[in-house]
Amino acid sequence: MPQPAVFAYLDHNVLDLMTKGDPDGVSNLLQRTQLIPVFSDENFSEIRRSIGYEDKFLDVLEQIGARHLLPVLDESFRHKGGAEIRQIGPRDAYRAYANNVSHLPDTGFGLAGILQKFYGGRQDQSFGKILSNGTDELRQLLKKALEDLENVSGFDDATRAAIAQAVSSLPDLMERQYSNLFKQLDAQPGSVVKQFDEATGLDPKVLNNIQPPGVVHKVWDLVKAHFQGVQLDLETFFGIKPQPFEADANRERTILERVNAIYHQLNFLGYYRDSRMSRQRRFVASFSDLTHAGMASFCSVLLCRDERLVMKAAAAYEYLDVRTVILHYGAKK
Repeated sequence: MPQPAVFAYLDHNVLDLMTKGDPDGVSNLLQRTQLIPVFSDENFSEIRRSIGYEDKFLDVLEQIGARHLLPVLDESFRHKGGAEIRQIGPRDAYRAYANNVSHLPDTGFGLAGILQKFYGGRQDQSFGKILSNGTDELRQLLKKALEDLENVSGFDDATRAAIAQAVSSLPDLMERQYSNLFKQLDAQPGSVVKQFDEATGLDPKVLNNIQPPGVVHKVWDLVKAHFQGVQLDLETFFGIKPQPFEADANRERTILERVNAIYHQLNFLGYYRDSRMSRQRRFVASFSDLTHAGMASFCSVLLCRDERLVMKAAAAYEYLDVRTVILHYGAKK
């Protein structure tokens, strides 16, 4: 009787070391245990940033027979909760990825820029300026989408006009919703993260001493002590449940989205927080780690060398009862 396939997600830092001679013997482990290695588009994103070394990474993926892991999306590009694993040559998959990938504009429609400023980045820009730039980026994207809509059949003039009106109002709505909040943030000294650390007394020195099991619950117990009288529950605070004001508040979050939400909030609070988040390169790398943690939740095993990624992913997996086993290469414990 054939054995069921057991998939192992390879974090980029493992792939990186495999391009340098594989001193940890990951290839032998995969062969010995019959684990099937997989990679995601986030691996491709990191490979694309490794200018001049792309072929080395693709060589490794080909040599180990890695397969391509893709989350299943609906017609609105929202996660449906499942994933598919494609047996395709890594070079063919990478070529298709590179042809279709679109870079986010400078501020990521304001969202990425604002979050980076939370960590102390973009000191030459105010929150208000980032918001303004972000809405301009969004306008350009929506303008292009509306132009493309002109070539799509099946819409009458009234429908096209209604869509155009609804879409064109989104940037202004975003500005109205957040402008007052960002004015208040601009009036505060220091980064939002630093202010939170100082106001609560919670920072990596405190939170990194929390020992599993029950990390998420233990972090929440420390946080909620500083929010007495505020109506807030653990799952809303950690983004596991949507806020009532979110556009799709009635849609239940998928496991991948929940892992990402917990991971992000733990990092913000200071639990094994990624270093130098104010710098663009480190900020981008941190969000790649978050994405890897989410994607690995589809697999039986996550192979990783990054302690910060491992600790946050393990805390999220435990809380959500995700059965992914983490093999931490280079662990001191």
